[in-house]
Amino acid sequence: MLFCALLLAAPLLPGEERVSLRLKTSYLQPQGDATSRGGGAGLSLGYRLTDQVFLVAGGSASLLWATPAEGGPRERHRLTMVSAGLEALLDATPVAPFLDLCLVRLLPQSAAGYSVATRVSLGADWWFAAPFALGLAVRTLTPLDNANAVTGVGGIEIALRFTWLPQRSRKATKE
Repeated sequence: MLFCALLLAAPLLPGEERVSLRLKTSYLQPQGDATSRGGGAGLSLGYRLTDQVFLVAGGSASLLWATPAEGGPRERHRLTMVSAGLEALLDATPVAPFLDLCLVRLLPQSAAGYSVATRVSLGADWWFAAPFALGLAVRTLTPLDNANAVTGVGGIEIALRFTWLPQRSRKATKE
């Protein structure tokens, strides 16, 4: 789907915004069961390659609460995720659905049981003002270096994001 969007996308017109900044907060369950879950916040940048495709990179910090395998009270762990990939804008209306595919590095590995994963996201942004949007994304994490080999969905993340297009806001103040 991302490949098709890249092939069908039109080039940007001169003066169209290229860079976007996204602030995110999320609920995270990095494993398939509920033994480890938590929340966090992050920041990412998007660089617009065409009218529909963005190159995205970002990072987030989360706190996870995990039940130890041997039982006992929940323990708190820190988890840092660094990601890079592509995002395809499926429609450019005031409610703009998107799909993204990223490679994610999780640190430390002990917090989730794996350190490298692919992340597929499906979501939508609502452009409520010229430079600003609120969005919601549901993401799946698929471990690539799990001790049990590559498995299906290793975890989920639900993210609320706030997007700002700096160039669009400068144009709005000039007019």
